[in-house]
Amino acid sequence: MRICVIYSGPLGEQMINNMAMKGYGDQIVNVFELKPETIEEEHPSETDIWSKIWENPEEYVPKSLPIVECDLLLVLGIHSKLGDLIPPIAEKLRVKAVLYPIDDRATAPEARKSIEEDLEEKGIHVEFPEPFCILEKSENEFINEFAKKFGRPKFEIKLDEEKKVLKEVKVVRDTPCGSASCVSKKLVNFPYNDKEALIRKIYDEHHNEGNENYCLAEMDPNYPLMQEAGDLLKDAIFEACGFPTTKTVILDRIRETGEIEVKKLEEIVVGKPGDWKNPDKACDADRTFYLYLDELVKEGKIVRVDDKLRLA
Repeated sequence: MRICVIYSGPLGEQMINNMAMKGYGDQIVNVFELKPETIEEEHPSETDIWSKIWENPEEYVPKSLPIVECDLLLVLGIHSKLGDLIPPIAEKLRVKAVLYPIDDRATAPEARKSIEEDLEEKGIHVEFPEPFCILEKSENEFINEFAKKFGRPKFEIKLDEEKKVLKEVKVVRDTPCGSASCVSKKLVNFPYNDKEALIRKIYDEHHNEGNENYCLAEMDPNYPLMQEAGDLLKDAIFEACGFPTTKTVILDRIRETGEIEVKKLEEIVVGKPGDWKNPDKACDADRTFYLYLDELVKEGKIVRVDDKLRLA
């Protein structure tokens, strides 16, 4: 698989470095930094350039862009106004699929719907994982191939039941940013009998700026992408350890009540941010809670009727 990357800023740089070091170094055939200045410098005499890009994006594909054919195009952290350039760029590079993750609303494409429509008209599959580490599998063969190594974290963990510590932590699928690999190193020989301490350790290391790789997703309480990413990481570790995950807690609470209102269950499972002393709390973001509800419905394990939930 041949991979091209259009990127900007530290988020893109960190992801490129992580992917290159962990399996895709020989498959990344083209890397290009796309910034607003790139367009302005190539069209110095034009005014109102941003509305013109929206109207005729194919005319503003950077002349400095190397034209190297590839199968998968990754779009990482570019300015929101530059998203309109992706369909004509994808066409020039003859890509088969585009992954355009959104880890920060500041970089979310302003014309997402039209970008999606333009790409589909060109016969190019596109996905917008939000955040990137939510990616687990795809119907598209190239995105699915990518997701075998990077996306929703997955681990194999061995416990030392005598010493009550995590003995071995192997990363099966890393997060694109590499935070899963960094956290895994910090968990070897960490005690697991105090679940609150283990959870705090996972979340603290997940966004620890002192680590080589850490989560760079948005951390707004109203749009908690970083918190959701932390939840996905925690649950992947708990699943590998054989501990109850958020999904387990959701199913147990529905089983106990027979039927429960969605909002009531959210109050129990999500609770207050960071309040891991609460034994009923299982995740830190409401986004995670609703993601898991959707997955459990699709898996045929629960039924949602209006605002109430029950086991299937």
